[in-house]
Amino acid sequence: MNFSRRGFVEILVSGGISAVLPSSTRAEMEGAPAPVAVFQGYESVAGRALSSSAVTGKTETVGGTSGVTCRVCTDLETLSNALEINQSLSVSYGPVGSFDEKMRFVHNLKVTTYSVSIVVFARHTLGKETTTNVKLKNGIKPPQGRAALRNFFRSYGDSYVVSTTRGGEYYAVYTFNSRTREEQSELVASMKAQGILDGVTIDGSMQAKITSFSSSSSVESNFDQNVSGILNPKLPTSDQIIPFALAFPSLALDAPTIIGFGTSGYEHVPAFGGFEPISKNRSFFVGDGVVDGLTKPLVQVRQLNDQISWIQSVYSFYGGYSDAKLTSVGIQAKADQAAIIQLIEQYESDPTQAFIRPPLPSLGSGTPTLAYLISNSPAFGGQGGNAFNDVDSRTFIPQRTKISSIQVRAGDVIDKLMVTYTNSLGRTWTAEHGGNGGRPVNQLDLTGAQFATQTSGRSGNRVDHLTIDFTGGNSFSGGGNGGDAFAVPVPAGSFLLGFAGRCYAELDQISFVYGSFQAATWS
Repeated sequence: MNFSRRGFVEILVSGGISAVLPSSTRAEMEGAPAPVAVFQGYESVAGRALSSSAVTGKTETVGGTSGVTCRVCTDLETLSNALEINQSLSVSYGPVGSFDEKMRFVHNLKVTTYSVSIVVFARHTLGKETTTNVKLKNGIKPPQGRAALRNFFRSYGDSYVVSTTRGGEYYAVYTFNSRTREEQSELVASMKAQGILDGVTIDGSMQAKITSFSSSSSVESNFDQNVSGILNPKLPTSDQIIPFALAFPSLALDAPTIIGFGTSGYEHVPAFGGFEPISKNRSFFVGDGVVDGLTKPLVQVRQLNDQISWIQSVYSFYGGYSDAKLTSVGIQAKADQAAIIQLIEQYESDPTQAFIRPPLPSLGSGTPTLAYLISNSPAFGGQGGNAFNDVDSRTFIPQRTKISSIQVRAGDVIDKLMVTYTNSLGRTWTAEHGGNGGRPVNQLDLTGAQFATQTSGRSGNRVDHLTIDFTGGNSFSGGGNGGDAFAVPVPAGSFLLGFAGRCYAELDQISFVYGSFQAATWS
């Protein structure tokens, strides 16, 4: 939590909260309401409001504010701060978290160690209610002893709601999944060069900058957005997020919700006393920020898991690869996450006991980076025409690019090679090499995990014939019978990514471009 010297934290939420607990306390916590009123009890590590209240006092209300910001974020902490989530991420990464709408949104972004995010955030508040002159309710005495503290915690949590803010929010996030620290730095530098700066004032020109950057970037990206405070909203398309954000503070909120609340630890209630075991453990788990205390290594382990899962998904896409260290560290990372979760469960059962940080050996391995080689087969054909190469060595494999269709124009020779590629960004494009002689023949559409097993053909001063055999029994073939025969099996452990060669009016030369994996590098 983001505890100040005065002992209270501003927590921003959107929508309702529903607790999810894996222990015997689950039944007691499920269905706990989101904070809706000041003085409610609150449990910081689980991020849940209690229906009961141990304190009372006076309240005052201040007017609302509005604002629109744009931030460039390179980690979960800055991303959470950009969205004004000051609640500890233990809520979404641990086992006992109450997933409010905005916390769930961040959780589902799957931010990895090297991600870069562009965050557009608009907020419209209607007012903020705060507490004054807080004291214990009549009949409630400060708990004395561990048993009394545990009972108090179960009924009232470790804090109480000191403020609530009503209104609505709109947030949109582009997440770019960089592959290495260097690529992450290059991506941030490129954003700055195009005028997408952290904390810059937003105007109409920002939309063109973001749209241009996102459409031209070679880094895999995702776009997500959400809105609260408006009933049945019509979200904008990705090329209209800035106009929507700029207009949001002036929109009528027909379904305002609690978008923020603050809490204060009971140890700050006058004459309370004796709360140190719980307040100390609260600090142990959530510290003084959105990613602090034991939450910090919990987030690190979760991001390590996400990075490993992403690399393994690339391996799987191309037919699999055995990476012993990646597998081993992945198993250890899951065990380390389970160890932290176990401590959180123990805290929920008894918040007064002493806790020691577990060793978490997976974090000593560093962060893995996808490693691979791009290679070419010998070239077949002549030296006429102009050189081409369909395969971008930096992006093809990380973006899980594959051949989805292949066709030629041919008569006695291959006049034109036409190859359609598809990647994980949902982009599809066709590369054409050669002229318009011959006739279109033998289009082969490939679905699912179908990859080449052997390439063969005939060539002399040009490519006369081409045959490619794929897994699943599919085969592509076209052209004439001139030239000399060649046959090239796909090398063991490799996969056909695309084609290189030379062309002009005909396909003068062809070379087959392969990818192969190496064990992930760690840093």
